[in-house]
Parts: sequence; structure tokens; C-alpha cells
Amino acid sequence: MAYHFRTGGKRMRATLVLLACAACGGSIEDGMNPAALVEMIHNYSLVMDDLIDRGVVRRGKPTVRVQFGDSIALLVAMLYREALDDLIEKCVYPKKIRRVAVQSMKDIIEGERLDLLLEQAGRQDPYLKSQRILSPSFSLYVEMMGKKTAALFKAASQIGACSARAKFTIVRSLGEFGWKAGLAFQIMDDVLDICGQETGKEIGKDIIEHKLGNAAILTALRYLPLSKRSEILATLRSEKVSQAMMMRARGLVMETPAEKDCREIAEKYLNEAKGHLSVLRKSVYRDGLATLSDAIVSRTF
Repeated sequence: MAYHFRTGGKRMRATLVLLACAACGGSIEDGMNPAALVEMIHNYSLVMDDLIDRGVVRRGKPTVRVQFGDSIALLVAMLYREALDDLIEKCVYPKKIRRVAVQSMKDIIEGERLDLLLEQAGRQDPYLKSQRILSPSFSLYVEMMGKKTAALFKAASQIGACSARAKFTIVRSLGEFGWKAGLAFQIMDDVLDICGQETGKEIGKDIIEHKLGNAAILTALRYLPLSKRSEILATLRSEKVSQAMMMRARGLVMETPAEKDCREIAEKYLNEAKGHLSVLRKSVYRDGLATLSDAIVSRTF
């Protein structure tokens, strides 16, 4: 666990908790344990995600599974999960916070299942092979990443509000803020995977991992002629994707307006997210939430 924490990260979700708590009139002190809780849920999900996807690099460093092996990585994830219960009990309003935290973890698991079903090759699991989704709609993609990614942004905002003893209507509005901001975050993450520069992440990782659940890829497929569309799908459905195959598929995506379209969709979600902040009184903390959400779309890593 110490190694995983030392690899750093943006701490964006934990910051959401603290800002939401303060924006609702709570103290930073009341938000500290809830912020740590959300960061631990995030780290727990990353260790599990790297195990499932056989991830090699995370935050510019070897993943826990690469550094220590799959067995130890699994134990680290289990330790994270048990530590979450201890931390919840140290939070204000632990019952409310537990409900939100548990629901977010259930959503993350369901989102991971959908993400696996959107992989086009590379796994021999009978269930995944028989239930594989070959032609997903963009709305299915939104459902998947809404659970896998946006659910924790929603939980972070709600947990922050709960920590400040905010009214139900405010907790609900901040949940919507976090949800929409999380959708924008994942769309930009997908764009950076295909169109970004290498800054601690493997460029084209989703292509190498056979993932059709990527906003940029799905958008590009709508623009490309049949021959090029078939070429991308053939790459994703190859049992092993070489670096050359990845670069070719990435280049085809970048021939289209996919990046521009995805950025516009992310901006739309972002503007909707910030609209939900109107329930809060004006403060530097409310402004901080808006600024943090802006950074989601403008980020380059």
C-alpha cells in the first residue's frame, strides 16, 4: 500500500470531497477522513483494474502487480477493502457515508463488467466470450463509464456534502455535479489515450487491450469508410495487438474529427455539472469546485 500511495496521482476525487464539504459550510477537518476514504476506494479500484487488465504502468511507474506480483497485488487490494471499513467509522455520519461508498463500489464493479464485455478479444473466459458486445451504442458506453468512473466522482461530491451535514437537496445536486464532471473526465481520458502525448500513461493502451469502450474510437467509427472501420475492428479483435497495429489504428482515429467531437461532449457535460453548483452559496470553495471541474477538460494527462 505504501508503494501505491507513493506513486502519487492527481488526488482529484479527494479534493472534491474537501471542496464539497467546505462549500456546504463544513470544516476541512470534518472532510479529511472522508477524503481519505474516497482516495482509498479509488486506489483499491486501480489495483483491481490493473490485475484485471494486466496493467504494466500506472502514474508513470510500474503497477503494484508488476512491482510485487499478482498475488501480492490481490492482497493489497483486499487490505484496502478492509481498511475502508475502519476509515468509514472515523467519519462524521458514518451510516450515510457508508451507504454512498458501498453504492459507488457496486457501480464500479458493474462498470468493470461492462468494460470487459466491450473488449473485442484477448480473454478466454467463457462468460465474456459468450456475452461480448460487438456493436455498442454510445449510450451503452456512457452507462459503462458512468458506473466505472463517474460513480466515484458522484460519491466524492455527496460524501463531502454529507460530511458538512448538508440538506438532502444539496447532497443530491452535488451528486449530479460529480456525476457529470466524472463523465467529462472519462471522455477526456479516452481522448488522451488515443490522441495525447505519453505522460505517465501508455499511449494507445485501450487499443492494445482490445477495448471498444473508448469514446474516441466509437466516435471515429461513425466517420470512417467501411474499409478503415473494418481495419480498426480487426485490430481490436486480434488476439495480440502489435505496436505497429496500434499506431495504425490510432492514426485512423486521428484522421477523423473524433477528438473535437469528444471534447465538445465533455464540455457539454462540464457545463451541465457546473449548473448544479447554483444550489450553493457563493464562496471560494464553490469557485474551487468549478475550477477543478474546468481542469478536467483542459488537462493534458
